Amino acid sequence: MQFHGHLRGAFLAAGVSAGVALASGYARPDSGALAEFLTDPLAPGDVRTLAGVAATAWFMALFPDLDVASVPQRWFLRGMFALLVVCFVAGRMELFAVLAFAALLPLLHQHRGWSHHPTAPFAISFLLALVHEWLRSRSAWMLGFSWDNIAAVLTGYWMYVLAAVLGHYTHLALDVRLPRLFGGRRRKR
Repeated sequence: MQFHGHLRGAFLAAGVSAGVALASGYARPDSGALAEFLTDPLAPGDVRTLAGVAATAWFMALFPDLDVASVPQRWFLRGMFALLVVCFVAGRMELFAVLAFAALLPLLHQHRGWSHHPTAPFAISFLLALVHEWLRSRSAWMLGFSWDNIAAVLTGYWMYVLAAVLGHYTHLALDVRLPRLFGGRRRKR
């Protein structure tokens, strides 16, 4: 499928993920949440949670095709660079590291390689939770590394994992089964 079709699917996956976050109560934005988000977008809050869940689904819906040297890949890398600069300036080093790992993942394989496998969003979620726990254990040297904390991160951030899976499977479905619905042609196998 063409990139434009995957982009439409990414927006659909992002919207559905944000809707699930709202319906499940994972995020409950109130009237002051948007104003708070606009003054400090990196501070924890429900609007940031919704934006993060939507961005996760959007990223994972486009992720499998970001390995091809193309205009979308250049724009993706420019956007990730801007996010990394913001995280660095704001002193959010854990988020910086997780985004840096996520930004490099599409470049580690050939097209239609491991990133098109159905288990990829679970492996990526696990890898990012592992990075988060390793950074946490390094900054809190007395606590040490714990596999239980990785499970706690994955269950605590279950909506992000769900958004990653939903976004990724949207991409796979558009590649295989639904290309005409989103403006593409069916590929011969």
